[in-house]
Amino acid sequence: MQIKSKIVRIPIFWKFALMSIIIVTIFGFINLYMLWSSVYTSFEKEIDKRCKVLAKIVSDKALTPMVYEDNLSLYNILDEIKQSDPSISYIFILNNANHLVAQTYDIKLPEGLVNANSVKSKPFSIKVIRTNNYKYPVIRDIAYPILNGEIGTVRLGIVEEHIQQEIDEATSNLLIMIFAFLAIGLIGALVFSYLITAPIKRISQNAQIIDLNYIGSEEYIINDAKRLKFLNIEITDELNVLETKFSEMVNRLGKNYGELKETQKALIQAERLASLGTLSAGVAHEINNPISGIKNCTNRIIKDPQNTEQNLKYISLIKEATDKIENVVRHLLKFSRKQDIVLSKLDLNTVIESALSLTSHKLKTSQINTKIDCKENCFVNGSANHLEQVLVNLIINGLDSIMERKESEPSHKGEIKISVQTISDKTYIHVTDNGLGIPTEIQNKIFDPFFTSKEVGKGTGLGLSVSFTLIKKHNGKIQFSSKPGQGTEFVIELPLFQKMEV
Repeated sequence: MQIKSKIVRIPIFWKFALMSIIIVTIFGFINLYMLWSSVYTSFEKEIDKRCKVLAKIVSDKALTPMVYEDNLSLYNILDEIKQSDPSISYIFILNNANHLVAQTYDIKLPEGLVNANSVKSKPFSIKVIRTNNYKYPVIRDIAYPILNGEIGTVRLGIVEEHIQQEIDEATSNLLIMIFAFLAIGLIGALVFSYLITAPIKRISQNAQIIDLNYIGSEEYIINDAKRLKFLNIEITDELNVLETKFSEMVNRLGKNYGELKETQKALIQAERLASLGTLSAGVAHEINNPISGIKNCTNRIIKDPQNTEQNLKYISLIKEATDKIENVVRHLLKFSRKQDIVLSKLDLNTVIESALSLTSHKLKTSQINTKIDCKENCFVNGSANHLEQVLVNLIINGLDSIMERKESEPSHKGEIKISVQTISDKTYIHVTDNGLGIPTEIQNKIFDPFFTSKEVGKGTGLGLSVSFTLIKKHNGKIQFSSKPGQGTEFVIELPLFQKMEV
């Protein structure tokens, strides 16, 4: 079984912002690491250079006292230099035999420190030494030769804690600076994301809430007055063009939709008049018969005007005939009149009876039987005139289909059945015929405008398309099932009438 994937909607602003933040952060930390490594390495080089300079100073000053074996002067020189720099832990001098000659007064050299560093083939040697039983656990020690090592060696130790403090201070300043630039970069990324995505967001919001019935209103027009201006020069970009084109598109869509509604009304009226043309023979018959009766009664009255009893009888018949003509004409005018769709409480039985009255003569002359199965007091929200138009169209289509079948089966007994079924809050109108049916290859086209399978001059191709539109405007559905050679059933689904609560 296929598992339906969960859809998570993330606004484009946050997508853009998160990507910008991630990129800025990654590059920021890469730059941070590279700068820190560069600063740390440079600082260590500067410390080593400083050690070398101090050791050289000691070497130069100690040369003369070493030659003359003036140990007192050596001690004074070492103490003077040590006191001038608090980061110096010790200074001592070794002779060629690697024996201690002089040292600063205030220290006691730990065992092993004398032999921890030496100058062999190098000009000088710098090592980081870890000591035991000494007040400074880590020392940066430099061994520097006196007179190229012919007289002895100077050993100078710098406290690593002082070095680390200086490195930490420089590093913290660097970090503050880098994080400040990183924060500015992140803020810039958010601002840039907003500038890029804000117009797209406005277009997206308007696209989601567009109501075609009110599309011409100003609320869907995006205001592009906030374009950047510099020295009276308006600066635009692709997003400004997109906003402008979207507004123009909405304007065109509104005009086209208005024209489409007018065209749709015209098509509905055209289909209604086409149906009247199809039913014209029946309508003429419904009017012609009463007129013939009126004419006959009038002639009788003229022949014997003194026969009061007879004349009263004929006058009654004349009134009955004129009432029938009036009813037919009123119904005809009501059906043909162009009306807007206004939904209200409506009894389906009345609509079905009206549709059958318009088609009754044509059904009788075609010898087609009708069966009606309707429930009493079945009310829906609808427009009587337009639902009647749909039913008339379906009845005429069913009649035509039956007549086509009779051409090949003259003994076939045609039948059209109309039934109403209520399930839950829906009403279903079934219009079934036992005609020729709809060929399988065109069943997916019957609701297309101007599509017809009838001969030229016998159909407009608007009937089912208009019916589909009218039922949709009633918040309903129209579906069908057909077996070629056996018949077709159309099912109209409509919501039941529900009283609105105030």
